Order: sequence, then structure tokens, then C-alpha cells
Amino acid sequence: MQLLKREFTDLEDLRLLYRGNKILEDLFSNSTRSIRQISKDESSAKGAYRFLSNNRVSEEDIVTNLATNCVAACRGKYVLCIQDSSEINLSSHSNRINKDGDIGTTNAKGKQGLGFMIHPSLVVDAADCIPYGYADVKIWNRPIEFKSKFEREYNKLPIEEKESYKWLEVSKNTKAVLKDSVEGMVIVQDREGDIYEQFATIPDEKTDLLIRARTNRRLKDHTKLFSCFSGQDLQGSYEIIVDACQKKKRPKRKATIEVRYKLITIKKTDATSKGVAKEVNLYLIEAKEINYTGTDKICWRLLTTIAITNIELAKMCINWYSWRWTIEEVFYAK
Repeated sequence: MQLLKREFTDLEDLRLLYRGNKILEDLFSNSTRSIRQISKDESSAKGAYRFLSNNRVSEEDIVTNLATNCVAACRGKYVLCIQDSSEINLSSHSNRINKDGDIGTTNAKGKQGLGFMIHPSLVVDAADCIPYGYADVKIWNRPIEFKSKFEREYNKLPIEEKESYKWLEVSKNTKAVLKDSVEGMVIVQDREGDIYEQFATIPDEKTDLLIRARTNRRLKDHTKLFSCFSGQDLQGSYEIIVDACQKKKRPKRKATIEVRYKLITIKKTDATSKGVAKEVNLYLIEAKEINYTGTDKICWRLLTTIAITNIELAKMCINWYSWRWTIEEVFYAK
């Protein structure tokens, strides 16, 4: 397989272009993310820090470069675009950081953190999960004086002013970046992405959604989402191996997963944005472990715009959703 080069192409200054590509080369040739560790000497380290602090190298420049490389890598492919959020917590460096508009609060446990938030769209091949890069990365911070949801009357805000809009925003940007290069894409998100406006506005002839259900909505047929399979016959089952987890004191086990799926219709509520469709047709897939009572019992309910007409398609979507863990592994390396 031919390896595609990861490089800066659009920086206005040739010296910046050289330095940016040198940093990328060092990052991809070493199993570390530390500038000090990838730099061969003090001069190289200072050059890297100067590049990152240069006013002519913006976050937008770096994200655009990531997207350009991603498009080149996945051209003509059918891809999954996996989204999630994480935080860059800089609290341990608080004495060395200027608390300006670029740094805010985070969710650090036990105390108010210091740093910023990221929400990338990681693109992988739908056949084998080979990563191609990032179609988009949203970067933002919460103000140092951050008010609670109650103080901000969060529920009354239009979705464009809510932090949760990141899911729609990055989905829209991902579509714009990839629409002319890929055969098709499936946007994969965890439960936080279960937002009506997203189902109503994002899908198109090249774009599908695969999102784990968070809300136990009342459906058009007056049933509730989490119980709508009650009385429905089993449509398939299979076995998987659940790996042991020392941290959670979980032994390795063989799990039997029952699969059910059906076409459902969800409806907008009074809190939904105006101007979107009153109802949306989706397919609901349930993957539920049986003969096991542990607290980590598997029960995934997945909402998708992909037409699920047989058990193999349902299992494919379940497998695709399991690849969401890929982006968690990226966050571990930050």
C-alpha cells in the first residue's frame, strides 16, 4: 500500500512551511507527542515552539491542512467519520500559562480545570478501520468565569448557541470537506449526538448517521423508544468475546448478543428548533446481551439512517459502532 505524505502545503512563508513539515515528519517517525522528545536538540525544540506560537500559523491553518491530507488519503473510499469530544487539561502548567481568551475552564475532576476542548471528526475506512485522518477539528474554550446551565437558561437557548451544537457543526464541516472525494460516509457518534436537529438536517444521498440513542423518545406510534421491541421476535443472534479489563475487574467472557431492528418515526418536540421537519424516519437497532447479569451487560440501541433490511446489515452497523473506540484511543495519546 502506498503511504501518503502528511505535509503542510498552504502556509504563506516558505520557512514556516519547512518548519511545519519538519514537525510533522518528526511526529510521525516517533512514538511520542512531546516536542522535547521529538526534537534532536535545543534549536529544533525552540523552532517548533516558535512555529506553534507564530501569529501567521493559526488553528484554522492547521485544521485545514489536516482536512486536505485526509481528503487526499480517502479519495474514492466509503468511510466512517467518528466524532467525540475531549479536553486538553493544562492545570499542571497554570503558573506558566497566560489566562487569555484562548484558555478557559475544563471538566477536571475535583477542581476547576484549565485548558480547552476539542471535538475531532476522525475518518476511517469502512471496510477495515484504517485511519485516513481528520476531516474537521473543532477547538473552543469555556470562559474562566463559566456560568452554570441554570444561570445561562441553557434550555431556552437556540441550538446554535449551545455547546452541543458541536455535533451538528462538525458533521456539516465533515460533509463539506468530503462530499466531492468519497463514495459515501457514515457519521458515527455516541449518545451525546442523539439530537433531533441532526437527524433532520445532516443526512443526504452521500451521508448517513449512526448514533447511539440517549433519549427514550415517544415515537409516532405512541410507543417509547426503549421498549418498542417488546413482544417482537428475535431477528438474529451471535457470540462475541468481551476482553478482560483489569481496571474494572472484569474477567474475559463470551457474550451472546440478540439483535432486533425496525423502522421507526421520531417526532420533533416543543424544544426543537423551528424550520426542521416535523418527523424523521430512522431505523432502530438493538444489540442486547442475554444470560448475563453484570453491571457491564451490553445493551446498545443505535439510531441510523441506513435502511436495515436484514440481519447482516444490522450486525455491520453494530460492528461499525464498536469502532467508535478508535477515537478514544486517539484521546489517550493526547
